Amino acid sequence: MLKATELRESDILVVSPEYRIRPNGYSSIIYPFDAEDASSWRSMPAVAGVVLTLLDGRRTNHEVAKDLESLLGLDVDKAKELLEFLIAHSNSESGKEYLFHYTPDNGKQSFSTYPTLRFLEKLKGNSLTDIPQGAKLEAPLTLILMPTNSCDVSCRYCYAEKNGPPPNDMLSLSRWFEIIDEAASLEIVAHTFSGGDPLTYPGIDLLLERMALYGMKFLLPTKSFISKEQAARFRDIGMKELVTIQISVDGVSPVIDELVGSADYANRAFASIKNLAEEGFYVRTNTVCTPLNYREMPDLARKLHDLGVKRASITNYARSFYRHDESLFLNEEQIRWVNEQVSMTGTDLNWDDLRANAAIRDFSVPDREEQLAGWKDRAYCSGGKSCMVITPNGDVVLCEQVPQKAPFVVGSLRDHSIMEAWNSPEIDTFVHPSRELFKGTECEECDEFDECHAVYGRCFRDAYFTYRNLYAPSPNCPKAPPGFRMS
Repeated sequence: MLKATELRESDILVVSPEYRIRPNGYSSIIYPFDAEDASSWRSMPAVAGVVLTLLDGRRTNHEVAKDLESLLGLDVDKAKELLEFLIAHSNSESGKEYLFHYTPDNGKQSFSTYPTLRFLEKLKGNSLTDIPQGAKLEAPLTLILMPTNSCDVSCRYCYAEKNGPPPNDMLSLSRWFEIIDEAASLEIVAHTFSGGDPLTYPGIDLLLERMALYGMKFLLPTKSFISKEQAARFRDIGMKELVTIQISVDGVSPVIDELVGSADYANRAFASIKNLAEEGFYVRTNTVCTPLNYREMPDLARKLHDLGVKRASITNYARSFYRHDESLFLNEEQIRWVNEQVSMTGTDLNWDDLRANAAIRDFSVPDREEQLAGWKDRAYCSGGKSCMVITPNGDVVLCEQVPQKAPFVVGSLRDHSIMEAWNSPEIDTFVHPSRELFKGTECEECDEFDECHAVYGRCFRDAYFTYRNLYAPSPNCPKAPPGFRMS
């Protein structure tokens, strides 16, 4: 489809099927219909959400303007202002356009439609004022689901907590069903699995089937072997158009068996990829580089490309809270070699989605100038603002890499609903802690304290991992004390 760049009365505009819109109090939000990118939502005025519901492939821009006059009492000039605002908003970030010209595709619907009444019911005025990006949403956009902490391998670089709750304390499959049902009713339709390996959870096929019935998108990372039969089952329960399956594979030689703690792992991973690709699944891979395997990256990339992997991400070893091995860090020369060789291999293969982003993050000797340069452009934390994590026993935390215990637990879905947990004072207190808790740290008197928590969200994970203090600055802050090397 051709993206919209200007307002012409005879054009028919539609909303890309790669995006979803949702009312959010005084505003509306638009976000990628993708398990990985849903947290990169954008805010728009509530009245703009009403306009988008009218872009249903049947109305020209002129007809939309007339309908807005009937629905909202807007004059033609105001209606045009709204449409021009949406076109500009759509094009404000390159590669994230969501408005396109309607082009019939053999009768196939190639756009998204929404019920206008539901957005009208939420409308509180016709203002073009929206909400700030760092604000908490009325309901989560995405959930990180941890049905189990179990895994069939034992990776030397694993960041996950392996000691899960006893079987009697784990959420039942029926309770997971209820959570998925509630998520669907709240239009939370993009999810990521995490924890241990989700495919080791008893009943996982039934859980995936229920999510597929609701048309949910989800990312499924695994190191389990996926047979031809299981790949066919995934196809039969309707997962093919909804799931991105991520297979972790770190090389082509037996040396990776040492990294993952499992004999003949590479051959099983390659067989899994082949079985899934033959069924038409979108398969991506993740690779962790260490001094043991970094020289294998070009050969691994070619192997993955031949198997039909759509996207391959290669990065270097990073410190975890649960296990750490200093010998697994790459040095500067090795990092440079990996990035250069993978880039050249991607060019040779004409594979744009082969990516290496190996880099050193070392806060033991902070580069204040570099920290200042990157501070304002840092990623904002979605925990407690657009996302939350559900652990195997139903506890809620706001980052999948933190310990699943106090003080990180901010609620429970064992006996409470998603919205009860989302609106709990525990989440608000965790996301917006008082200055008093930071007594004696650089945060206590910082003039950016409110902005840091309200807009960006301090990385409490890195703060805790580095200083063993939840209420400390994240180590990438220019005012933070020296920490240690993270990757």
